[in-house]
Amino acid sequence: MTDTQITAALLMKYDRPGPRYTSYPTVPEWRDEFDAAAREDALSAAAQHASVPLSAYAHIPFCKSRCAYCGCNVFLNAAGLVERYLSCLQQEIAQAAALLGVRRTVTQCHWGGGTPTFLDESQMERLFHALTAAFSFSPDAEIAIETNPASVSEKQLRCLRRLGFNRISFGVQDLDPAVQQAVCRNQTDTQTRAVIDLCRALGFRGINVDLIYGLPLQQERGWSATIDQVISMRPDRIAIYSYAHLPQRFPHQAPLDGLPRPDAPQKYALFALARQRLLDAGYHAIGMDHFALPGDELALALTRGALNRNFMGYTVQHAPDQVGFGASAISEVADCYIQNVKDAGAYCDAVEQGIAPVERGMRLTRDDVIRRWVIRRLMCAFTVDMKHFQQKFGAVFNTYFAQEMDALKYYEQEGMVTVDADRLNVTSLGAVFIRNICMVFDAYLKEQNKGMFSRTI
Repeated sequence: MTDTQITAALLMKYDRPGPRYTSYPTVPEWRDEFDAAAREDALSAAAQHASVPLSAYAHIPFCKSRCAYCGCNVFLNAAGLVERYLSCLQQEIAQAAALLGVRRTVTQCHWGGGTPTFLDESQMERLFHALTAAFSFSPDAEIAIETNPASVSEKQLRCLRRLGFNRISFGVQDLDPAVQQAVCRNQTDTQTRAVIDLCRALGFRGINVDLIYGLPLQQERGWSATIDQVISMRPDRIAIYSYAHLPQRFPHQAPLDGLPRPDAPQKYALFALARQRLLDAGYHAIGMDHFALPGDELALALTRGALNRNFMGYTVQHAPDQVGFGASAISEVADCYIQNVKDAGAYCDAVEQGIAPVERGMRLTRDDVIRRWVIRRLMCAFTVDMKHFQQKFGAVFNTYFAQEMDALKYYEQEGMVTVDADRLNVTSLGAVFIRNICMVFDAYLKEQNKGMFSRTI
């Protein structure tokens, strides 16, 4: 089945709440009992693999204003907290580096938010130098930042390139003025294009644009114009996410209740339009909702089966452990997940008292590690080599996953997967529904907790 045969009826059939699988087990399974001592043990265990590279993440939870659709950990009007927060980031970075011993090589670094460019140039330099003082960045390290094209300045972008940042992601969401006004955005097509052109001239690679479908007031005509405008800007990567309207979790979304949003068939039509338009424009599908130009590193890595995935999304860097710094930041080290407290003030209180700011976490079992590996292979390569699985884990794939293989027969009948003696393959149709297919291997997923996740389409 080709992309043009993906109908609204098929999308509706498989549209259900489900994880994005940036982790497995997913966050709802993590426990408060995982504490500062457990974090110290995990980092100390990770230190034993001195030659293995790391990923580093820094969370900057500040914004000048909140977008109405936002589901991120954000603090407003917090200029007075920034200096204190940066001092605490420096302390946390130094403390983690000490526990990691001589394991200091970083091949991937990402700043997320919030809006990381809420920091001014001197503050960005301060944080970056704290990271490079504690860790050794490899010459080909992927150093990325998220920002808002309406607020980032040329001076900031030049500062970032001077520091060594080489990847950048812009939250655009939609360029229709009516939609932007509804969700509290304010960037124009001209402004967005100018910032992307500047980044390209400065030498940024892997320039990404985020879009959202299902927002209030979105209609096919305006959305189609947005897709055409973004394609004409030719970013290296485009990510298209489904809007999750959850005013119970995010009260600031409540004002959107009174605005018309695309109903289910309309929402699926928006997604299908964007996907097909991007494929026609030469972009390669990376997972369900990411697209990359053929020469981009993500597309090349997908072709050779070398794509990887972590909390920072898809990446070509194979650093098995990620260390996160800041409020709500997540670490994945030594087969453990660790999340910091979400409140920026509480985060600072803990760090200043010399306490690791841990809110919750989880130590993975052998079964967790096995299932995580399978899910990541499906998400990144759309295939699982059963012989490789047996060599890696000493188990026969079809035997270990007997129940799952039986469940996959349904997707096989739908033309989404193929199974032979040595390999499980996801078809081009199945790639659209990859989250659904991965859910087959999720041992924790139950009906009662599905409502905690965004919808798969």
